[in-house]
Amino acid sequence: MNLETLIPPTDLRDYAKDQGWVLLKEAAKDRLYVMTNPRFERRQLVFPMDTSAPDYTEAVMLVVDKLAAMEGRTPQSVFDSLVEVGDDGVSFRITTPRPDEWALPLSFASSMVTGAQQLLLASACTVLKLQSHHPRLSRTEAQQFLDTAKFRHTRPGSFILNVSCPVQAMDVQSPLLPDEEADAPFVRRTTMVLRRSLRELVTAIETDSLDDLVAASKKGEGLVVSSNLCEALTRFEDASLKNSVEIGIKWAAAIPRPKDEPRISVVRIQHDYFSRIEEVRHELRAKEEHITDVFPATVETLDGEKGADGRRAGDVILRLLTAEGDELVRARANLTADQYELADKAHMKNEAFVKIAGRLHPGRQPRRFSDITSFELMQK
Repeated sequence: MNLETLIPPTDLRDYAKDQGWVLLKEAAKDRLYVMTNPRFERRQLVFPMDTSAPDYTEAVMLVVDKLAAMEGRTPQSVFDSLVEVGDDGVSFRITTPRPDEWALPLSFASSMVTGAQQLLLASACTVLKLQSHHPRLSRTEAQQFLDTAKFRHTRPGSFILNVSCPVQAMDVQSPLLPDEEADAPFVRRTTMVLRRSLRELVTAIETDSLDDLVAASKKGEGLVVSSNLCEALTRFEDASLKNSVEIGIKWAAAIPRPKDEPRISVVRIQHDYFSRIEEVRHELRAKEEHITDVFPATVETLDGEKGADGRRAGDVILRLLTAEGDELVRARANLTADQYELADKAHMKNEAFVKIAGRLHPGRQPRRFSDITSFELMQK
């Protein structure tokens, strides 16, 4: 393990400061960081300022062990926090009413990852431009922000998806939101928007004030909750699991966290909230209509049944590419036996595409696809 590159001394210092440790500047003349904490009398953290110091690794491991003992954590959990000192973290914890649930449907796990990406993109687009619906989530700055985000190791105890976002990864000018710190980096503004949007949405559900939230968002008053953010949240629901999701925001220790915010802010979205969130999504995108077109698609799942002739037909879940080319939409289509056979071939062949013509209906994903006029394999 190369601690010289994994944990720079300034990151260890910043983490300790965030935990309440105070730097003794007099020790700098000896090229040492020495820190004390009023909660732990007669205890000090001492480690070199230079990664080239011969005992740097041993000193860091000693500090990690000390912090773990005093914080009541494992050394590994402290080490994980140190690696992410410069990142704002977003975690998605899935809970179900069934304590014996030890697995998630694979399609739902895939939906969660897509939902996390869309949630971050929607928040970044809101930082760039306040509006209740973003026709496209492919703005250059938003895509760059997503490219800097990292998929982190999960944690034991539940189904958890961890994403970290380096706060200093981008230098992008954007309009300030109300009460926002003027010097906050773009990534920090995005995580602040995400946290505030989630909190306002859940508060509106719990206080029965969704109408006011929708009206304010449509007028662009205050912080705008977008339809894109709502759609992303619906991807964290699996009807069969009746699950809830807890979304946690962990602020990077490398820069001051937002005023009056704890180190980790958690918003819980209960299972019964998802239907209300879908209502908000629909209201904020009132112009959503049927789309009749030809779509390239991949086959996600096959749910057909055998008929009297021994051939399968029925429902499949497709992942459609919209005309704009920047949005993947899951849709359910009912196929004939001939069409189902082609869908099965595409499903078995890695990265094979089909082409389907018909009508895509608005609504929650998977959306309904009807009036199919053609269905064929696409040739590479």
